[in-house]
Amino acid sequence: MTYKNNNIPAFFNGSYMTIDQVSISPFDRGFLLGDSIYEVIPVYAGRMLAGDKHYRRLMDGLQSIGIESPYTQADWPGIAAPVLLDNEAAQLLYIQVTRGDEQTRKHRFPVEVPPTVLIFSIPFSPPVDENHLGCAAHVQDDLRWQRCNVKSTSLMGNVLAYRQLYVDGVANDEALLVRDGRVVEAPSSNLFMAKGGVIFTPPIDNILPGITRVLVIDIARDLGMDVREEAPNIVMLKDADEVWVTNSMEELKPVISIDGQTVGQGVPGEIWFQLFKAFQALKA
Repeated sequence: MTYKNNNIPAFFNGSYMTIDQVSISPFDRGFLLGDSIYEVIPVYAGRMLAGDKHYRRLMDGLQSIGIESPYTQADWPGIAAPVLLDNEAAQLLYIQVTRGDEQTRKHRFPVEVPPTVLIFSIPFSPPVDENHLGCAAHVQDDLRWQRCNVKSTSLMGNVLAYRQLYVDGVANDEALLVRDGRVVEAPSSNLFMAKGGVIFTPPIDNILPGITRVLVIDIARDLGMDVREEAPNIVMLKDADEVWVTNSMEELKPVISIDGQTVGQGVPGEIWFQLFKAFQALKA
């Protein structure tokens, strides 16, 4: 089934409607200040992948910035279910919760209005498959705010990292962000590398606690692979046998060069292939 933007079903502040009926106030703090949390959940053949982990991250994010969730973690799946699209092989369920509409613009607290809640889903096709040729990546300084563990809609630093790729004429490549001499993640993905049969991934200390990251770590350990939560420096990363990044939409995307230097054999590696194949089985 094909959906036009105007007839995508949505949940907005307690009511179900089509997305074109949603009316967000210009005074909403999410719109004015980016004062909001979001979550994206991949759904395959109507089934959420690791939905419980995504909803837990949503609740943790709201708590971390002091927005009182209008629903319990157990409530969210039932609220979201009616907006899921029919007969779609793959879709992304989007949830955004803002601190609310104050009918004024101010930074200070208290904020004494109910949160704004928007939920909708859009179809997508996973862009990476077993025959993916890999992508190039480029190292950049990490210019984002230093609460990267919070899945906030304040994503200007992430957007600017991708804009820089566009300005440099490599819009389809990936950016790898460096903080304090360590490569910590990509603008919208977690980072993995393999060297000598050992997998390295940066620890969850002020980076996005990616759900796909957790699933890949679990798969690797179930396959008997050695996984170490350690952020590589630039030299270590460029000397890797394999590099890939993970997120809910691209799943596991292989990186075959960094700043023009070939990674490993310059093609997606065997460890990536094993993990990618095992990840697909989770969707069945």
